[in-house]
Amino acid sequence: MLHMARQVAAWSKDPSTKVGAVAVRDRRILATGFNGLPSGVHDEETRLRNRELKLAMFVHAETNLVAFAARSGACLAGSTVYIWPLPACSQCAAVLIQADVARVVVPDFPEPLRWVESFQLGRIMFSEAGVRFERMPMTGPVGHELHEPDYAEQRERLKMLNQPLIPDLPPA
Repeated sequence: MLHMARQVAAWSKDPSTKVGAVAVRDRRILATGFNGLPSGVHDEETRLRNRELKLAMFVHAETNLVAFAARSGACLAGSTVYIWPLPACSQCAAVLIQADVARVVVPDFPEPLRWVESFQLGRIMFSEAGVRFERMPMTGPVGHELHEPDYAEQRERLKMLNQPLIPDLPPA
C-alpha cells in the first residue's frame, strides 16, 4: 500500500515535496489524499513556488484524506493509513487520531531536519492515543528515491548532537 500512497503523492502539484496518503480497512481503499491547495483554489505557479505562501495555503495529504473520507461518507475508524514519503506532522497526527485511525505506516526514510520536531510530536501523540505507528524498510528503486544527501547528513548531525528535540518515546 505504500506504493499506492506513492502513486497518490504524484498527483500533488507541489514542486518540492509530494506527499500521498491512503486509508485502508479489510483490504479495501476507503480514501486517498495528497498535499495541495484546497479544492477550487487556483494552482498558480507563484503560489506553488513561494514556500511561505504555499505552506500557509496548502492542505496536507492526511488532512485531505480525512476530508475526502468525510465528504464521501467513508468512516476511517479502525483503518490503516499509509503515508508516502514522510511521517505525519503533529497537526495531521491529531486529525488522524480524531478520525479514529488505528495504524499509520510510513517508509523508513530519513526525515528533513526542519520537520523532525513535528514528526516526533506526532509519534508521541500516536503512542498516547493508542495508534500504532510503523516504519517500513524500503528496498529497491522505490527505497532510493528520497535518500537525498542532505537528509542523511541532517540525521547524522542530530545523532552527533545526541540530544533529540523531544525525548524519544518509551519502548512499546
